[in-house]
Amino acid sequence: MSKFLAFLRVHHADAAILLFLAAGCIGIASQIMLPVMPGAEMIKLAENLVAHGAYANPFGTLATGPTAVNPPLYPWLLSILFRIFRLPAYVYVASIMLATLANAFTASLLPRLSQTILGDCVPGVFAGIFWLAAMQSIPGWDTNLSVLGILVFCLITHPTGMAGRFPLRAAILGGVLAGILFLLNPSVILIIVPWIAFLWWSAGNFKLRSLREPLILLGIWGLFWFGWSLRNYVELGAFVVRTNLGMTLYASNNDCAGSTLIRDEFNNCYQSHHPNASVDEARILASMGEVRYDRARVADTKAWVLSHPMRFASLTLDRFVEFWFPAADWIPPTKKFQNAFSIPHYAQKWSRQQMRIAYGVWAITALSIPGFILLAMRRQGVVLYFLVVLSIYPLMYYVVVADVRYRYPVLWISLLAAGYFVTELLKGRQRDRVVA
Repeated sequence: MSKFLAFLRVHHADAAILLFLAAGCIGIASQIMLPVMPGAEMIKLAENLVAHGAYANPFGTLATGPTAVNPPLYPWLLSILFRIFRLPAYVYVASIMLATLANAFTASLLPRLSQTILGDCVPGVFAGIFWLAAMQSIPGWDTNLSVLGILVFCLITHPTGMAGRFPLRAAILGGVLAGILFLLNPSVILIIVPWIAFLWWSAGNFKLRSLREPLILLGIWGLFWFGWSLRNYVELGAFVVRTNLGMTLYASNNDCAGSTLIRDEFNNCYQSHHPNASVDEARILASMGEVRYDRARVADTKAWVLSHPMRFASLTLDRFVEFWFPAADWIPPTKKFQNAFSIPHYAQKWSRQQMRIAYGVWAITALSIPGFILLAMRRQGVVLYFLVVLSIYPLMYYVVVADVRYRYPVLWISLLAAGYFVTELLKGRQRDRVVA
């Protein structure tokens, strides 16, 4: 077994190439067998950018005006694809290829990231293999690009071979990439800021001048944050990053709410509470404006939580579990959608695919737990960063409908921990054989 691990270390570049090719082939084959739904809100925004040159009208129900419901960068990228390819079918294929490439690069970068932060590429090779079982193309959202961007950000800013600090050029490049990631998915700031704090802490140089590069990086990111928030102030009347909190909480916590998005969709609860599916909600939003509507729905959710504390606690507990072990919901053929028609065969295949992905994430989560324990016992400093991020990032997702898409931005942490455990397990077996 030691020869096998040594072989992986010597040929880690070849392993990365194989992971890239495997992820690409799996992504293409999966798309051929089961085409992915392109999504709605991001597509609507991209179409509106092309047709009217305005970042507005994200919902499929009716036009509601300028918006900050979704971050702007991915719709903007989709709008470029619309301008290049024009036909929606071609745009769909291009977005699928973009998501597939992002997943392939993610698989290939995991060994390098593992070498950088764990000092050994082998856990990253196993992490890449596990990624093949859990990845999926999500062309309607930023997810695939955000995951890849986070890995690139960590590689760019890590002070490997740089005497404990990253140079000015890495701070500038990291700041630009942090800003881009923020415009893709603002929640990644909960991953980026702890990373910068970890780099500064692990350098062990707590003098003021050691803060120069981190502050430059955060300052550049702040320019992106300020620019987007200023746009929202001009268009919406409030200096905000997003305006979807209220509608998401309101659609997730009510008398008919289930713990997962798919359950809410199949009991018609989502359709009756979210403006993307409810014409009545969209009309209310359009009349109030997004900012006032957002605040009103936050207040409504608070009132419901105070009047239904046990029900809210039950939903939150279910969502806590389902963030780490995603629900593997099987949709039976006899199930009715909105009490109108039976679920088509396509949805049955999609359901089986989602179950396989959920079980893949289950295995990764289960293997990562002893991995984190071993990392802590071996005094690997990065485990502190891992645990901080995994403590704060999921908090927002414990109180809204669960969906496996929300797990992906931090899944790479669990992948590396799971890969570390498998590597140490194989080392342990080798030591047992030597002793015997």
